[in-house]
Amino acid sequence: MIPGSLARRYARALIGLAETPAARDKFAKDLNAIAAIAKSTDEAGQSVLTVLSSRRYSAPDRKKLVAALARRVMADPMVVKFLAHAIDQDRIIGLPEIARAYTRMADDVAGRLQAEVTSAAPLDPAAIARLQQALATATGKTIVMTTKVDPELLGGVVTKLGSYVLDGSLRSALARMREGLRT
Repeated sequence: MIPGSLARRYARALIGLAETPAARDKFAKDLNAIAAIAKSTDEAGQSVLTVLSSRRYSAPDRKKLVAALARRVMADPMVVKFLAHAIDQDRIIGLPEIARAYTRMADDVAGRLQAEVTSAAPLDPAAIARLQQALATATGKTIVMTTKVDPELLGGVVTKLGSYVLDGSLRSALARMREGLRT
């Protein structure tokens, strides 16, 4: 793990290497795919990220592992070079933070905003489209929406929009009512 400011600095450097918006989006996809694989663990419970950041293994061996992971997700060669540089600088441990920072920066540049909607039951496509349109109108940005189901919500939706959480769930409404009755 590396500090957020350092992750942002690395992410900003990679954004500067993207020559086109399509390349910028491809870099984000590649970084996130490799970061997801890096979180996986082996039979002994050791994560790939731990191996990549360990000085027990030589830098060339760790770079070969990164190259193999990159081939697996068909990553752009620039991303591979970037990750090799992160290994050289002993910053590869911050790959998840760098990937998150890069995605946020790429979305900002493209005028996009990530939204995660959690509901008690699956939402129908029309409701998702209406919610996406309402969020786009409110923010003035293109909304990239993912949905999750959490039966513990009882009803309503919880929307995480960037760093903001809009909680319209029945569970939180009941909790607010309970708290109001106590006072």
